[in-house]
Amino acid sequence: MAQSDKRALLAEGLAAGDDDAALHARLVDAGISAAAAKYEVDRLAKDPMAAMLRRQAARMAKQDWLFANQQRLAFEAEGGFALDVLADPEPASFYRHHYEANRPAKLSGIIDHWPALTRWSLDHFAAVAGDAVVEAQVERERDPDYELAKDDHRRLIRFGELIGWLRKDEASNDIYLTAYNSGANAAALAPLWDDMAPIAILDDTRPRDGFFWLGPKGTLTPWHHDLTNNLLVQVLGRKRVRLAPPWAFARMRDRRHCFSDWGNEALLAGEGDATNPPVLETIIGPGEAVFLPVGWWHQVEALDLSASMSFTSFRRANAHVDDYASYGAVG
Repeated sequence: MAQSDKRALLAEGLAAGDDDAALHARLVDAGISAAAAKYEVDRLAKDPMAAMLRRQAARMAKQDWLFANQQRLAFEAEGGFALDVLADPEPASFYRHHYEANRPAKLSGIIDHWPALTRWSLDHFAAVAGDAVVEAQVERERDPDYELAKDDHRRLIRFGELIGWLRKDEASNDIYLTAYNSGANAAALAPLWDDMAPIAILDDTRPRDGFFWLGPKGTLTPWHHDLTNNLLVQVLGRKRVRLAPPWAFARMRDRRHCFSDWGNEALLAGEGDATNPPVLETIIGPGEAVFLPVGWWHQVEALDLSASMSFTSFRRANAHVDDYASYGAVG
């Protein structure tokens, strides 16, 4: 076996927390003689890189223990591992028990005063902005990594043309106007703000600060976590939202940036197991919302023709992206 292959085996073992005996066994299992394996393991005692890998493995083991404690506490909580449901929450209570506690929740009653609940329809969208040119994500179904490669799927389209396609009422994940397109669409879709009003739990000094989503039944946002706290508000149609906690990181198959290799997998709601993460699941309809805390994994599926708004304009800095550095490969 080449020396580089031996070193790779040793590095893998050190990163996994193997002691000398386990490292020796790993090499022997790979076909290396016992004597050669002993020689390679003995050399590690003077290798500073091996010492660093051992310290890193110890730190990771400590982190795993801390995450395991978070899981135990969540499962032992009154009501068990469940999604809180809040009716028109008082802002101070919401911030103390959910925003600051990094705890998700389903909310109702927070946009009952929005004209959008009765106005928004394809006819209304066509009337107020049908001639505008908007940006959308298209041809998503041909690309399994459409979310990671979303820049490749940006296209300009007349809003009325998109509305015409949506009138077919066909299930599809191929076209979706998303928050990622909001920068390009802010001016074109500005008239829709007249159908909205301030939300009590958000920062009232930042009006008209949100992101518009519109797509057919069948649009899927695959498993990922955001770099900010988010409030997803449903106005038209229904969406299924699945969530998994940050402390389930080891089971979320995160290999790159904030995306999970679970992709569009419909992970079952429940406490999970050694392979599958714990998952919360809910359906939000018109007038309902879900609070998605920073770091919580989630997947969103449109069950009907769907129009939503999302907001990051909380009464806190919500500046978690500033020191985020894991944009490349993670695992």
